[in-house]
Amino acid sequence: MSDQIQQPDLRQLADHLAVLAGLPADRAYRVLTEVLSFLDETPDAFVRRRHQVLQHEGLSNADIYVRLRQELGQLRFRAPEYSERQIRRLVYG
Repeated sequence: MSDQIQQPDLRQLADHLAVLAGLPADRAYRVLTEVLSFLDETPDAFVRRRHQVLQHEGLSNADIYVRLRQELGQLRFRAPEYSERQIRRLVYG
C-alpha cells in the first residue's frame, strides 16, 4: 500500500468511494487498498506476475517475452527497456 496516503486519509477516500459507487464502506476500503497495491507494483514484480499469467494461458516463453516487452512500455510506471534476456532473468533468477 502506498506510504503517501495515511490511514485516516485512506478511510476518508474509501468512504467517498463507497458513496460514489454505492458500495458498503468495508468493500470500498478493500477495493481501494487493492488498487493502491496494484499501482505500487514494481516493474520486476509485474514481469514475474504477468509471466505466470501468460504461461497459464498457454503462451510459449518466446511469445511471453515479446509481449512483456510491449506491455512494459505501455504501463503506468516508467520501466526500463528490458531485453528478452533481462526478462528471463527476472522470471527465473
